[in-house]
Amino acid sequence: SPSAQLKKGEPGPLTVPWGFAAQLEARPPPGCGWFSVADMLRRTAYSLGLFYYSLATQPLTFSRFALQYNRLWFGGAAGTAMTLLLPATPALLAAVAWGKRLRDYLLPQPGDDWKMAGPGRIWFLPPPSTLASIVYDALTPLADYVAAFVLFGDDPDGVEHTWYDAICKKEYWCGLLDAADARRPLQLGAWDGSTLHDVSRGVESGGCDLVCKISDSYLGIGDRVFKRGVDFVTRGEVEDVLRADPLYAGKPAVLCEIVSPSASLEVSSDGYGPVHSLDILTLRTGEGAKVLSVVLWTDCTTWSSHSAAAGYLVDVETETIVAPTAWYAPYFASMQAPLVGQRVPGAREACLKAMAAHDASELEWLTCVGWDAMITDEGPTFFEGNVAAYRTPRRMALSLSLADGFRSWMATRGKRSAAA
Repeated sequence: SPSAQLKKGEPGPLTVPWGFAAQLEARPPPGCGWFSVADMLRRTAYSLGLFYYSLATQPLTFSRFALQYNRLWFGGAAGTAMTLLLPATPALLAAVAWGKRLRDYLLPQPGDDWKMAGPGRIWFLPPPSTLASIVYDALTPLADYVAAFVLFGDDPDGVEHTWYDAICKKEYWCGLLDAADARRPLQLGAWDGSTLHDVSRGVESGGCDLVCKISDSYLGIGDRVFKRGVDFVTRGEVEDVLRADPLYAGKPAVLCEIVSPSASLEVSSDGYGPVHSLDILTLRTGEGAKVLSVVLWTDCTTWSSHSAAAGYLVDVETETIVAPTAWYAPYFASMQAPLVGQRVPGAREACLKAMAAHDASELEWLTCVGWDAMITDEGPTFFEGNVAAYRTPRRMALSLSLADGFRSWMATRGKRSAAA
């Protein structure tokens, strides 16, 4: 089968040659579990290797990147000083992370960490072991730092998108998905920060419930669900709620119909509903965008996959669940995997649409995109894309073969060949 071939390192026609197989073959250190101290140290070693390889082979580009990144994240004076100490950056990042850990222990400040501010925090919870979490605290900013350089080089827009999505907001992703003729939820309203405007048939039309998402938000932060006939009947009732919500003050947002998963699809464990999402990561290559991985997030307890209790790798060609993603985040490290072998019809079509949407982007620095989709009765339906600055590090530092694959890819960063 294609998935068996991938285990032998033979890529499928839609996938990054060195990507999927390496994730499928990834194992924790011998005698240890995922997110153990040994695993955290090993991932740190791979991130350190990529850091110093980048510094040695692209010193000028890396220095320009570092100055931009450091000033953005740590302020002008401190960022400049950090750049002057560039070889010591991993130690400085660890010191900052451990200093924050100590501060939070002595002077807790609820809501201070954006990664913990919304339902998507399950992807950022630390390991339960205190020692492993200390290493994890040092690894996370280093892995993010290295991944940003590997993906974007010293491109100013790419670096900026590690902090704020100035260009790639929800409306931008909608445009790419439309260019690829991909299904997406019907937009019925647009909030301009103070007033709600009808789009298409308008908010009062149809029979579906609605979800409102802030255009430049992430991790489900600020998402609001409006149940038709319960929370609203008229557009003015929705507008009143948004006006009263401080998160929406001056913030553009899109209001779309909530889509439902296919009733015939069996991609959840017993006791869970059908809500799920496909997390499709596309990476630009010389032959156009290819699929780096497909993860099924499932066993959800709410309307959103941000409540997922399980994740699985899906083989693109056979549309089959082939392995759990216990390596993805500590929250999933001990998950059961009863769905291995189950089929996910529509996964391949979703990947083709994701690749086409990525290829439709003219942003040269946008080398890796995370697409969120659901299988509905009409087929794959996409919610949005995301700059994959925080999804990619989880793969990049997972294994030696993945770190080496990104190291080689970084030489061209997926620049299209003349023939392509």
